[in-house]
Amino acid sequence: MAENRHIVDAAPENFAELVLGNSMRGPVMVNFWSAKAGPCLKLWPLLEKLVNEYSGRFLLVNFNTDKYLDFARRELAVASVPTVKMYYQQQVMDVIHGAESETSFRNMIERHLPRPSDPLLVDAVKQYETQSVDAALQQLRQLHDSDRDNPRIPLTLVKLLFREGRLDEMLDFISTLPTALQRNEDMIRLWTHAQLIRAADTNETLASLQQAVADSPDAVTPKYHLAARYLVNDRLTDCMDLFLDIIRLDRSFKDDIAVKGMVAVLGMLGDDDPALKKYRQKMLDVMS
Repeated sequence: MAENRHIVDAAPENFAELVLGNSMRGPVMVNFWSAKAGPCLKLWPLLEKLVNEYSGRFLLVNFNTDKYLDFARRELAVASVPTVKMYYQQQVMDVIHGAESETSFRNMIERHLPRPSDPLLVDAVKQYETQSVDAALQQLRQLHDSDRDNPRIPLTLVKLLFREGRLDEMLDFISTLPTALQRNEDMIRLWTHAQLIRAADTNETLASLQQAVADSPDAVTPKYHLAARYLVNDRLTDCMDLFLDIIRLDRSFKDDIAVKGMVAVLGMLGDDDPALKKYRQKMLDVMS
């Protein structure tokens, strides 16, 4: 790409500074690319054009997966290239897999630029923090109705509904959102935790769930309910072992719940937890 102060290259050692740090000030688009992939090379001129057109309203960070493939796979969950992720406030807000149309990338950028509804969103969160829960949630719903192009509003509403334990209401709301929003990484994580909390909420004892798995080792549903119970009991490695079994038996079970569950649990582990690297590798192995 041509010289441009709004286009930078990242490596593992400066990814946090360039991407996460800058995302606190505005949208950061990360282009995961490889010189071996033709679509990546075709995508470059389009991204450069958009950067120039928007004149610094977002930062483009290029990440070479030829050089840093292990980091991209293990730390950033990049399974193929080109992959383009939009970061804001240190969170992945949007993802495009493949060299899609200019319209797709333009829409991604527009969704994450500052909007007039942002100050009203801040007001709603402040209202929630003063214990005016119902009024804040109602305000967020009204904001969402008035500005459907601001993805930060529905994501905030989903987070607060989850915090309040209003899981059915939360899941119903997610089901009404556009597919692009449902694929937001935070949205997927919250959806997954809600589904697992509900799956764990049964009248069966832990012993009876374990017995059901022992009696039907190839049955997916008993493993799912036991994994959910292990999760809420903080038995994370036992939970992940069952998720891996489910992936082997039926990866698509309940909309890929085991894959999403593995990602969610791995995200709960500390960076120094020895289980993190071990189970990341197990997941890669079982999905390869």
